[in-house]
Amino acid sequence: MGKIAEVILGADYLATVRFHNSHSVTIDMKKKLHTVRFSELRNEQVFYAAKTDGKSIYWPGGISITISEIMEIATK
Repeated sequence: MGKIAEVILGADYLATVRFHNSHSVTIDMKKKLHTVRFSELRNEQVFYAAKTDGKSIYWPGGISITISEIMEIATK
């Protein structure tokens, strides 16, 4: 798929991931908030603090999600 160029966080825990090849996917992170791994993202301040290193999206506290996981969520 390529590298992540940008992450745009929207209302209701939607994250649009734009790739360097101009493709993008939008994933609903709200479905993941009930899991231990992503539960800290219920705090909107934490959710909106997301960054990318091109290979994953990461948040404060060591929470991250890789490109392959993003694509898995997007295709479900």
